[in-house]
Amino acid sequence: MTEEKLYDIPLRKSFSESGRRKKAPHAIKAVRDFIAKKTRSENIILGSGVNELIWARGVSHPPSKIRVKVKKDGDKVFADLITTEVRKEAATEEKKEAADKNSEQPKQGEQKKV
Repeated sequence: MTEEKLYDIPLRKSFSESGRRKKAPHAIKAVRDFIAKKTRSENIILGSGVNELIWARGVSHPPSKIRVKVKKDGDKVFADLITTEVRKEAATEEKKEAADKNSEQPKQGEQKKV
């Protein structure tokens, strides 16, 4: 049975007090620790997208948080970045919700209908 979940992983605390040349390795370790804690598994395989995103700005400037899709298949856990399609779908849903909220609120100068 395969389980899939999305996680926002905060990385800032993991490398905030580490040296300038150790921040990216600490961020990689933080990703592994976070996923191990959430999935209760030690056999974790990080996708190349996660590694490339953390190292994209160099060793001393990793991102403060990342969003990953985690698939657990038995004892193995695979983690990879969320594809752009999933991000676009989430963004369009957020825009629709915001538009619905704005349409419910009366415009400036108008009174709310009772």
